[in-house]
Amino acid sequence: MVTAFVGAIVAGMALFLPFTFATAAAVGSPFRVASLVNSVPRAAALGLIIAAVVAVMLYPSVKPVLAWTVATVGAIALGLNYVIGLYFSSPDVLTSQNYADAMCGSVVYGALGIAALRRALPALGLALGTIMVFIYGEFVAMFDDDLNAMDTATQTPLWLIAVCCVLLAISAWRHRHSFMPAAAVRAPVELPISPILAATVLSLTLLVATEWLSQRYDQATSNLTVVSVAAVVSVAATFAAALLLPGRDGTALLLAVAIAASADSLGDAESLGFGVLLVLVLAAAGIVVGRRVSLPQLTYVGATVTCLIAIGGDHDAKSWPWLLGMSVLAFTSGYAFGSTNARYLPSGVMAMGALFLPSIVWSIPTPSRHWPVGGEFAEPGTPGRAALTITVGTAAGMLLLYRLRAPETARPTVGL
Repeated sequence: MVTAFVGAIVAGMALFLPFTFATAAAVGSPFRVASLVNSVPRAAALGLIIAAVVAVMLYPSVKPVLAWTVATVGAIALGLNYVIGLYFSSPDVLTSQNYADAMCGSVVYGALGIAALRRALPALGLALGTIMVFIYGEFVAMFDDDLNAMDTATQTPLWLIAVCCVLLAISAWRHRHSFMPAAAVRAPVELPISPILAATVLSLTLLVATEWLSQRYDQATSNLTVVSVAAVVSVAATFAAALLLPGRDGTALLLAVAIAASADSLGDAESLGFGVLLVLVLAAAGIVVGRRVSLPQLTYVGATVTCLIAIGGDHDAKSWPWLLGMSVLAFTSGYAFGSTNARYLPSGVMAMGALFLPSIVWSIPTPSRHWPVGGEFAEPGTPGRAALTITVGTAAGMLLLYRLRAPETARPTVGL
């Protein structure tokens, strides 16, 4: 469980957060900000596709050691990329380093997902680590308080990567003689590469919609029209990707996109120090409740509440509305994991990784963003309304998916 938790944090941060600079000279420079805005969404989109490929390739293996070894190698490569980046002082390498960071992180996440989701406790650790990074994009701020907010948000502690490598290597060694029953590994699937296709459709479409919105927002005669079109495209792409997954596995994907949009509507998080433990408790409680009361539709209640809080205004971090929204989001994310089950494990890995994809809400310029993407700021409630539109759209997509796909006769033993 601990290994999966730490591995999910390290891999998730590599996918979700931009690579840092070694020198403070480039912090906040226009080139750095522009590079981050352009490369971070693209790296996350590429990372999800790679994670899906890794998961699909490793899934048929009956030897768990293979997945743990691949995750270990990916973590070592991630650490090397980080160390090499410390010796570069020019901001010109930012984009390349960020792509390499995301690619290594995606290998770790895809392999770790296949290794962890086969057992209950490792699956819990993977879920908690994913939720931690997803909700607190600045999780590492609690470790490096001397850095400014921008720099803190954009780096992974080297010691954490080292710990991750050691834990993954130990897990690989422990499972060197283990075998998985073939029946538990090879579930019948119409199209084994369906998670790869779904990840490609969803990632590329959301990326195009996000970049199009960021470029058109303050140039259009009606920003409402631009946001609405981007929201509709996002919902349509999510539903199409959900249909590509076997059975009702697309349920988790629809929930992930809705949760990601509602989270983005609250704006960027600030460090709450050890208040981050509250997020862990709420997420774990959500998972437990989700396992006992399996109604994925209830996830939309929490996502809607979060959107309504965001519609109420651009709340400062640590304000009561913001804290309430983050608390609801933590519990809702945990509940979504606990209440959904993947018939095909790579589908579950892909759905969890979708939390790290940029939503169109991310590209709506607000004062709370670390890097504004438009020439004028949107009204405070605009991100919340856009997220609510996506939430309602994906909820309708789930209802349609349930009408098109019959329920599974047997409930899998592992969540998501």
